[in-house]
Amino acid sequence: MSHYSKDSPEYRSNGHYEIGGEEFMSIWTFKNKHGIKSDTTANGDEGKEIASKGGMTHTSTPDFGSFGKIIIYSVKSLEEYYGV
Repeated sequence: MSHYSKDSPEYRSNGHYEIGGEEFMSIWTFKNKHGIKSDTTANGDEGKEIASKGGMTHTSTPDFGSFGKIIIYSVKSLEEYYGV
């Protein structure tokens, strides 16, 4: 698992990265992009479920907010989980 930030060449926007030709997003970014209500507590629980299914993850430093480090998930895993 690698760590990324807005200074990384893979950075596309807050919580959105392209790593090795594959898109990764934070749950917050993914939900906002798709108009899904985002709740910090629910996002954490959902992230644990997504990660338990074995999808690839990385960490990133968000551009703003109180979290020093967050997990980003492959967009494919997020699409499967949320049915998008």
